[in-house]
Amino acid sequence: MRGEGRRGFRPGDAGTRPDVILVAPQKSENIGACARAMANTGLGRLILVRPRFSRPELMEAAATRLGEPVLRSMLIRDTLAEAAGPYPLVAGTTARVGAQRGGATLSPRQLAPELLRPSPDGGPPPPSALVFGTERDGLSTEDLRLCTHVATIPTVRPELSSLNLAQSVLIMGYEFLLAAGGEPQRPGPICPAAAEDFERAAGDLMRALYGIGFLPERDPGRWFMNVKKILRRAGLTRGECDLVQGICRQIRWAVRNGAPPGRDVRDGLVIPPPEAT
Repeated sequence: MRGEGRRGFRPGDAGTRPDVILVAPQKSENIGACARAMANTGLGRLILVRPRFSRPELMEAAATRLGEPVLRSMLIRDTLAEAAGPYPLVAGTTARVGAQRGGATLSPRQLAPELLRPSPDGGPPPPSALVFGTERDGLSTEDLRLCTHVATIPTVRPELSSLNLAQSVLIMGYEFLLAAGGEPQRPGPICPAAAEDFERAAGDLMRALYGIGFLPERDPGRWFMNVKKILRRAGLTRGECDLVQGICRQIRWAVRNGAPPGRDVRDGLVIPPPEAT
């Protein structure tokens, strides 16, 4: 696996979204889970620096079929300097901040547009990489000095800043997905039914409710007004008005003919017949 993809590799081959560098990952399942998170959010290539995994089957199981392509294109490097060298933009992630550890930090939401900004000539963003440290200690100060940016994932309290490796990759990938325009489109506005369609459905419903005794004989239209207000708040579409009318037709049929064959109606509940033995 060490030599896989080494020849002809160019940073940013997977597109404008960053590649991921894991420094000295210790657990095979964490690598696999990171691969799956990368596939979920469309991140680029996975690069391992001095990995310590010894159970490839655990790595593949955690990646699932979704993350298999990420594992197949995975690269292995001996040092972070070698892994990060080809990238103009390198963002190290850390929960421990300070002047000696890269100075000011960005949140994932602030970092994503920084790394996805088009180049000065209007071309695509320069190739970039996200760097994550070991499960136990994270990135060292020396590692962070190789990075052009430093990012911290905010948590509710500083003492709760430690995150699972795959969780960190997923959160970062999610922000890059949104920044690249990957947020699902909101459904368009619902077109309400025309007034005549609404009134036709409401009239059918009033007659059906009157027929089953829900509305009183005296002035049923007045009592039906509250039901009609509910229907108006619902903003029924043409199709939904048709559905209401279909329900009314079935109510009228049941009033004339009783329960459908094979069905037992008790207290308004339809009880399915017992299965034949």
